[in-house]
Amino acid sequence: MIGAEKSARRKSFAFMRLTSYSLSLRKSLLVLAGVSVCLYALTVLWFVHSDPDIGLRTAFDSQVRGFWGVCTPSELAPKPGDRIVNLAGQSVETWPQLLRAVHSLRNQEPLAVDQLPPPGDTQSNYVQMNGHSLASIQFLRAESGSLVTCWCQVDDLPLNELVPSISWFFLKLGLFLVGALVFWKRPADPSARQFYLLCIVTLGAYMGGYHWSRIAGYRELILIFMVCAVMLPAVLLHFYIVFPRPKFFLERFPRATCGAIYGLPLAFLVVMVLTYFRVRWIDRNGYSADSVNQSLNVLLLEIYVYLAVASLWYLASVACLVHSYRNAGDATERNQVKWILFGSLAALIPIGSTLYLAALKRNDFGAGAATWPMFLASVCFTVAFVISITRYRLMQLDQIVSSGVVYFIISFLAVLVYYAVVFAGMFLAGSRSGSPLSQALSVSTTALVLMLLLDLARSRFKKVLDRRLHREKTQIDRTLRRMGQAIEQLVDPPTLARQLLQASTEVLSVTRGCVYLREGNPPLYRLVDALGPTPPLLELSLGCPLIEAVQRRNAVVASGGRAASDDAVQRQLRFLGGEVGHALAHEGELLALLVLGPRALGPYGAEEFNLLAAFTQLTALALKSAERHRTIEGLNRELQTKLEKISEQQRRILALQSQLTRQTPPPPDVPAAAPAVLPSSGMIGSSPLVEKLLQMVKKVSASQSAVLIRGESGTGKELLARALHENSPRAGKAFVKVHCAALSPTLLESELFGHVKGAFTGAHKDKVGRFEKADGGTLFLDEIGDISLEVQTKLLRVLQEMSFERVGSSEPVEVDVRIIAATHQDLEKLISQGRFREDLYYRINVISIAVPPLRERREDIAELAMHFMKLHAQRCGKPPIPIDDDALAVLKAYAWPGNVRQLENVIERAVVVTEKSNITIDELPSDLTVGWQKPAVTANGWPNGARKALPTPGIHAERDERDRRERERLVRALASAEGNKAEAARALGLARSTLLSRLKRHGLS
Repeated sequence: MIGAEKSARRKSFAFMRLTSYSLSLRKSLLVLAGVSVCLYALTVLWFVHSDPDIGLRTAFDSQVRGFWGVCTPSELAPKPGDRIVNLAGQSVETWPQLLRAVHSLRNQEPLAVDQLPPPGDTQSNYVQMNGHSLASIQFLRAESGSLVTCWCQVDDLPLNELVPSISWFFLKLGLFLVGALVFWKRPADPSARQFYLLCIVTLGAYMGGYHWSRIAGYRELILIFMVCAVMLPAVLLHFYIVFPRPKFFLERFPRATCGAIYGLPLAFLVVMVLTYFRVRWIDRNGYSADSVNQSLNVLLLEIYVYLAVASLWYLASVACLVHSYRNAGDATERNQVKWILFGSLAALIPIGSTLYLAALKRNDFGAGAATWPMFLASVCFTVAFVISITRYRLMQLDQIVSSGVVYFIISFLAVLVYYAVVFAGMFLAGSRSGSPLSQALSVSTTALVLMLLLDLARSRFKKVLDRRLHREKTQIDRTLRRMGQAIEQLVDPPTLARQLLQASTEVLSVTRGCVYLREGNPPLYRLVDALGPTPPLLELSLGCPLIEAVQRRNAVVASGGRAASDDAVQRQLRFLGGEVGHALAHEGELLALLVLGPRALGPYGAEEFNLLAAFTQLTALALKSAERHRTIEGLNRELQTKLEKISEQQRRILALQSQLTRQTPPPPDVPAAAPAVLPSSGMIGSSPLVEKLLQMVKKVSASQSAVLIRGESGTGKELLARALHENSPRAGKAFVKVHCAALSPTLLESELFGHVKGAFTGAHKDKVGRFEKADGGTLFLDEIGDISLEVQTKLLRVLQEMSFERVGSSEPVEVDVRIIAATHQDLEKLISQGRFREDLYYRINVISIAVPPLRERREDIAELAMHFMKLHAQRCGKPPIPIDDDALAVLKAYAWPGNVRQLENVIERAVVVTEKSNITIDELPSDLTVGWQKPAVTANGWPNGARKALPTPGIHAERDERDRRERERLVRALASAEGNKAEAARALGLARSTLLSRLKRHGLS
């Protein structure tokens, strides 16, 4: 019995070894097949590109299926249906002879000539002229049966013939890599193995099938294509039988099912391979052309019959997919099958188009018309598989792909993109040297291999370092995260000090330590926390040796070799049980002292001190921030209390002013429509921009130089010009203004310089111009950028000589005028366009003043609004009307494209239409208030989102910030009073009823 059991165990062990060996062998063979098919694809690309091309497409005979080359003379170019009889001096009766004649041009040297030889010259059938190689070609014209001779240019294959195959190669490579990865991880899984095999045969079939007519004469290349193309329907059907779970008939009759799947395709493959070799044997041994053509027709018939078989196999694949969809185990599996089924059904259209061309359009099929339909069919399959993989865990890829694999895939895809870029660059660069594809493939493939090797070495080195530093890195990360959370929360200083002590002892493997924190004024350092035995000293003052030492050196280390002056420091450090004393200082101010005992792993080194310095620096900043935060909170509470009192006083003052205004009647000698008197400057506002502008006016007024005022319309340029005049020595003289844009060129010239009687039609009397009126004073030229070039020329002369002639007169008139010009246009742009004289620009732009738009000085809006309110209320005979806070907030938030003029119009409208005791949002135009509504507050104290954003910035930010500050102030007051609302109201300086209403408004009650 014992011997039998041992024998059974040996047999079982031998069987397991045999199974493992068989699995490894199968895995190795399939991996080798995958590598081989990738090399085969690249070889086909290189071979097709390097093979001579005359732009001729034929299939199984010498009849022309298509021609895209360059022919001389062009009117004699071959047409579909013509039959080639001679190429480059070689007689052509069969398709193999035609292929050999084309391939032979690779090994021939063309004869350099200055002009083409006459047709039929057998001594020169392959020549080179003007840098182009030309081969003679003779063919029978299908239309007339006549023999035609012409010259075809010999060149590399056009790029547009390679683009589909190169595009498909990169498209399929990603799916091929996924299949290879899944198979490598699960070689025993039939679905993974079959999917990988499907990727192999698909790649070989398409890359060979797209260029089959060019590689037909090379048995190694055409045989690989034949194997992949014939086996593709069978492999596809087999995959759909085992995916997502093996079908019942495969499990019950595995050998019979595999025989039915592969039997007929293998038989066709053997027959077609034998027929192909028979054609080659007949052709090589000098048999007649009829025998060769007859054998080729047999091969063509076998191909057409197998296309019908392949169609049946494909329909069986679709039926298997439908069965898998109806019997799916779960939703994920059903979705996987669904997308692949959609892709297969979508591919029926291009596959059906290909069969139609093969059966009824043989010339088009032979000319390559089926290339793009098959490409579309492949795209349908690829998209379906990609969606199933990425969204529905096809092949259970998520169980294989770890973080390292994800990084490798991302890295490889990046390398693949780099490969494609290098390939395209080398291809374009090499096209000038004559061998672009070979150079591109060699250089880009070398770069790809080098990048993959470097990435592999980098990942290996990184893994070694990660294993060595993982523990320290994890501990430091955890410590820094904990300290960061404490710093973010701005916790109290004692808690921060405890966090520092705990973090330092954990990272540095210290079992004893303590931390002292500064308190009071004068400062005293008190013990906050200790690890291990409690130190004998609970307080340290500024005069003790240890405190003085860490203030000077930032860190003190216990050692037996210190100088005598440091003996007291060493003794105190040892007395506290420490080996290191480290300061927590900020800007020279000692905030705390950290004392650590000896390390369990040895003495302190440079790395430990650097880490300790980083911890203490972070904690010192947090301590200082917490201290300043508490100070700011105290000041903020005091400031808010004062602001509340000031606001209350302001409300009382306004109420008293309103009562006084209603009780006091207006003076009888002042008419209701009389305008208010403006300040001497004419400018309203107290913002820094306005103050700066008025300072400039003060400096410039005393000068006699010309001034150019620039700014948008409605900003008050005329007011600024009048302010310049009124504050100048010419204030007693005339201030004359001319709006240049409102007058035509002729009328403007007359207005500026005047005219004499009879100068032009309608000049019934002499007229004094604006220059003469402004003699001794100031002339304000508004919108000077709109005057014509003719008037600009005359104006320049006046500014240069201060004399002019009236229109219709030759007598000069001398004047003494200061020029102030204004414009809202870009004069520099007008100069570049030739619409404004450059010399006039420099003459008027002696001093330039820019008036800021209203949106840049929003702090003046309230003052301007109050001024215009009083002005227009007086004109309307109304008392001053206060402006509501919400309305004022809307005014401050608006962008004001029309500037001050638009603001005045808005206030005038509000004063006219209001029937209330104040101006509210309801009296403002809709374009200012669109989208705005009063915010509501939820129970948690935040806006409920019902309020929409204004089309202009500022109002919501201002309101939200004001509400947030008030809400925080209420929360802090309640927390300080431990929920006692009466005490909180006293701390805030509010009545208890006021506090309750505000708490309710903010959702805190």
